[in-house]
Order: sequence, then structure tokens, then C-alpha cells
Amino acid sequence: MTAAAPQRILVAAERLFAEFGIDAVSLRQIAAAAGQRNTSAVAYHYGSKYRLVAAIYAWRMAEVNARRTERLDALRRSGRDGDVAELVAALIDPLAETLDARTEPGSYLRFMAETMRNPRYDPAATAAGQPEADSVHALTACLRRALPRLPREVFAERLRLASMLMVTALGDRERHLADPGRHERPVIGVAALRDACLAILTG
Repeated sequence: MTAAAPQRILVAAERLFAEFGIDAVSLRQIAAAAGQRNTSAVAYHYGSKYRLVAAIYAWRMAEVNARRTERLDALRRSGRDGDVAELVAALIDPLAETLDARTEPGSYLRFMAETMRNPRYDPAATAAGQPEADSVHALTACLRRALPRLPREVFAERLRLASMLMVTALGDRERHLADPGRHERPVIGVAALRDACLAILTG
């Protein structure tokens, strides 16, 4: 094993999960795609598919978490941490910015969409307790305080719908960047995505 093996495994797993779905990909296939001759390399470094998914999430979300935290801190300093539109933008924009910052197309957002479609690997569970999810918890708490009239169950349902739309729409943008010629449906712009998520939350 080389020192870079764990990172190559993360990159390969993210791509395969995004393309084929988490359940359709075996640890053996991931090891092969990562150039590991030892077919048990993934289990050696990550233990299980669940822990591998959590590791991908932690790796990718560290930067997004930092950007979201900066946005929320700025809102708090200016007294706008009760502005639902600003909070929605603080959730969406840092994730969207990762697409613009890439030198080549990736597959993280499509991977994330797959996790949200699979209850066993939902980010709410796989990221539980991880510091990379701190900003999401903080922004969610601010949104909850900003929407006190919504019953708790309704708020949770709307937040999940908005989150699914956010990840799916940004995943479409990522797919378009990876292969513009094969993208058949229009790509949703970030401004329109903000408006749609705001409408879902506020009703």
C-alpha cells in the first residue's frame, strides 16, 4: 500500500457511487478502480461501505462547512441570522461554489444525491457527530427559530424537500460540467434554486 491509497480509494468510490449507485458497487470494484491489487484494501482502510461513505462526506464537506460557518458568522454579526432567504443562501452557495472552484468536473454532488436516495446512507445519519456537519446543524437551528409557526414535523419535512432539491439540482450542474453534450434537460441556476428552496420552506 502507498501513502496515497486511502485518498485514491475515496476518489474511486465517490465516482462509482455517483455513476452506479451505492448498493450496486462492491468494495472489490472500488479497490480495482483505485488501482489496488489487494482486493481487501477498502476494508483495510475504511472497514465497511458505511464508513467509506462517511469518510467521503467528511472529506468533501470540510471546506463547505468552513464556508457555511463564515456565512453564518457574518449574518450573526449583522443581525440577519433570522432572515430565511439569507440562511437559505448560506446553505446553498458554499456547495454551489465548489463547482465553480474545480479545475475539472467531479462527482461529489451526484454521490451526495445517491446518499439522500438511500436511507441506509443518508447524510443525516452518516454525518451524525462529525464536525463537518456543524454548520448544517447551526443553520437548521436558525431556520427553525426563524419559522416558529411551522409545526416541527412540517418544518422537518420541508427542510428535507429543500435539501433534496438543492443536491439534485447541483448534481445536475455537476453532470453538465462533466459532459455538456449528454445533458438533455435545462440546468437550474443558483438564484432560481435559492428561490425554490425558500418557497418550499416558507410555503
